[in-house]
Amino acid sequence: MNLKQAYELLGLPEGAAKEEVEKRYFIMIRRERGSKQREASEQADAQGVNIDDINRAYKLILEMEDKKTTEQFNEANYGKYKAMGPLVQKTEHFFSYYKFHVLGAIAVILIIIFGTKAYIDHRHEQAELAKLPPIDVSVSFFGEYFSSDGTYPMSDLKPLENRFVSQFPDWKRVQVFFTYVPSQMNSQQDTAMIQKSIIDLMMNKADVYIMDKENFLKLAQDGSLVPLDGSNESKLGTGFKPELALKAATEDVPEQHVYGVDISASPMLEGMPVIGKEYIAGIRINGEKRDNAFKFIAKYLDPAAK
Repeated sequence: MNLKQAYELLGLPEGAAKEEVEKRYFIMIRRERGSKQREASEQADAQGVNIDDINRAYKLILEMEDKKTTEQFNEANYGKYKAMGPLVQKTEHFFSYYKFHVLGAIAVILIIIFGTKAYIDHRHEQAELAKLPPIDVSVSFFGEYFSSDGTYPMSDLKPLENRFVSQFPDWKRVQVFFTYVPSQMNSQQDTAMIQKSIIDLMMNKADVYIMDKENFLKLAQDGSLVPLDGSNESKLGTGFKPELALKAATEDVPEQHVYGVDISASPMLEGMPVIGKEYIAGIRINGEKRDNAFKFIAKYLDPAAK
């Protein structure tokens, strides 16, 4: 069966619209099925038409219509490339069909590259850290603190670490963390900084916290600080005075206890490249260097220390 015969079988002129072909096809299918159900196939026999012929004619016409549409599309989109048109078409088809495969492969390659670089950098960092002496104590500035030039966070903590080491000759290494915590949320940046401070609090395992009053109360009430009264008071040295103590209650311990001491008047803070309203020192509840943390605070409470 050729295309002309297919149109004739459906009783349509050659080149009839696709909608007419579909309409005629469904009419003839219903008629043929109805005639079989009534066992009155004389009309179909007279026309020499059956369902198989109708289906073949319909399929042939649709295939030719699709082919014509494809050719028109290709001519409109790739005709300008002339002889190179088929190659351009195949290339576009390849990237269209396999684009997710290609993108996935590129992503895997990038992951391997950056993963390898991160691993090498980590190994290098670990090797450099292994050369350093062990940490004697770690100190975290946690609150609304600025660097001496009025910016935050401090971009370089090394001078601050060296300053602490110079104040404690027996120590070889002091680790410093600097977490800016805005007192108010006036912008999205402030909100982001507060969220970051929560992460820093979990990640940075400081032994000593130097805080403003607002953040001292938060940490003390959360049970994050060691009580400094009772048997621990003697560890604060002779420079400790009751008026320097800051008390708070926790959910587990409703009685007021000393969890921080005000070291704002310490002469050891003179020239410190950190600006803040208050300097309240406390010790982390699960700090690794608790003895040195007490030594740190005791020296900052000593009015004669420099």
